[in-house]
Amino acid sequence: MKVKSIDDIKNILETAAYVERLLPPIRSPKYRSVMPEIIYTPQEIIFMDRCPVKPRPTQEQISLWEMVILEWMPLLEIYERRLVWKRANRIPWKILCSEFGLCRTRLMIKYDKAIVKIEFYLKGKEKCRVQKTSGHFFKKSL
Repeated sequence: MKVKSIDDIKNILETAAYVERLLPPIRSPKYRSVMPEIIYTPQEIIFMDRCPVKPRPTQEQISLWEMVILEWMPLLEIYERRLVWKRANRIPWKILCSEFGLCRTRLMIKYDKAIVKIEFYLKGKEKCRVQKTSGHFFKKSL
């Protein structure tokens, strides 16, 4: 996916936060229920209320989530990770101010710096791709 602006980065972060809420919970390896199975009659099954199906993330959304978690978040300091992730979950600035102990403007500046760090990483990665395909040491095949 091509990231062109800071707004694209913010949208991808919000998508990753949404996907994390949709992923199934982590369970212990030997998790099992000891409750006996309940056997329902066909008439009971007919009159049961249908549970709505919980939406699952698509493969593209999961790959975006992995990219954010495994590539982008390690670039940031721990407090920047917390700030960016909480902001991606749309937690209001007022709550974040009391949690981080900073005023709103200072917190916004730190948030913008963290987003710019991610943007510079992506721009540098793009520049490296361009240099690998052309340049002095690139050998052209005949």
